Amino acid sequence: MYPGWRNNYLRYKTYFLNVLGRYRERADVRVYLEILLSLTAISIFSVFALRPTLLTIAELIKEIESKKLTLTQMEEKINNLSQAQTLFDRERGKIVLLDTSIPQKIDPVIFARQMEGLSSKHQSQILEVLTGSTPISGEVVIGSSTDSSSSSRDVEALPEGTLTFKYSIQLVSALDQFTALSNFLSDLEQLRLPSKLDSLSLSTTEIDQEKFLLMRIEGRLPYYSKGVE
Repeated sequence: MYPGWRNNYLRYKTYFLNVLGRYRERADVRVYLEILLSLTAISIFSVFALRPTLLTIAELIKEIESKKLTLTQMEEKINNLSQAQTLFDRERGKIVLLDTSIPQKIDPVIFARQMEGLSSKHQSQILEVLTGSTPISGEVVIGSSTDSSSSSRDVEALPEGTLTFKYSIQLVSALDQFTALSNFLSDLEQLRLPSKLDSLSLSTTEIDQEKFLLMRIEGRLPYYSKGVE
């Protein structure tokens, strides 16, 4: 042990005893010392007592800022949704046309009526309208753009995932009314429902001992499906 510790001990003991004596003798020293000790105690307790409160306040301020940011983002999303709804309402008519032009399924009856309307308009007679199979309800498995019956090399493939409805039309007109068949074909291509023409043939045929122009059209109507109706 350090040999001079006794001397230091005696010296500091004497110093503290002198301070204690003056503290007891002089009131001003006692007051100042008590104030100093009180302030020191208050500072220590204030730090330990206020620190959790200050941390809580800091966390609350951070949370408020985060809530303000979230509120701003929500208001922006609400504004965007309102604009989208306004745009949808303005373009509702065009959207309905899109549902007609790109249907989820093909109705053979509607297609046949359209062909009858074109035939009546251009004064041509439909001999035959044949249609392929199309699902009425249930789940449609989307695979290749063409079915097994139309997978020949002569048939142009549609985009992957496109479903098709096959049709075949035979119609006749008088030999001197070739434009009637041409106009029928032109209107068929301009239907709101797009049609992919795969083959077209023109020949003559005899009906009741009279010769007519015979036009045979084979094509496909593309459509898409969301799956389960």
